[in-house]
Amino acid sequence: MLEFLAKILGPSRAVSAYVALRRFGIPVALFIGFVAVFLFMVRATDANRLEHLAYLTADVVAVTPLTSSPASGVWVDIRLPDGTEMRMTETEGAISGELDKIACLEQQRDTATGEISYRLRRLHRCAG
Repeated sequence: MLEFLAKILGPSRAVSAYVALRRFGIPVALFIGFVAVFLFMVRATDANRLEHLAYLTADVVAVTPLTSSPASGVWVDIRLPDGTEMRMTETEGAISGELDKIACLEQQRDTATGEISYRLRRLHRCAG
């Protein structure tokens, strides 16, 4: 590789370029790879993919902590207004602390597939 650099840059600059490439080549390649993956993720996501439908109140059946501290996250068994039950995970402490008898859910629809999904929200969203 040193011979190749010497042909392109000349013998005096080839050694400096070789040392710099050996010292900083892997970090620079990793940085370029990180930027490429980040830009791909930004371009591949669609901010308007989920469409807000409504805020719903649901009965809380059971709350089970993920760890010894409920503030770090909980599993929540809820009963939707239509009678179906589902289990959700919540790791936001402000929402986890509010889960007692009633939970507030945001109903969303995937604009690409039409699939309905639910997300736990703070209780004040369902108040009005």
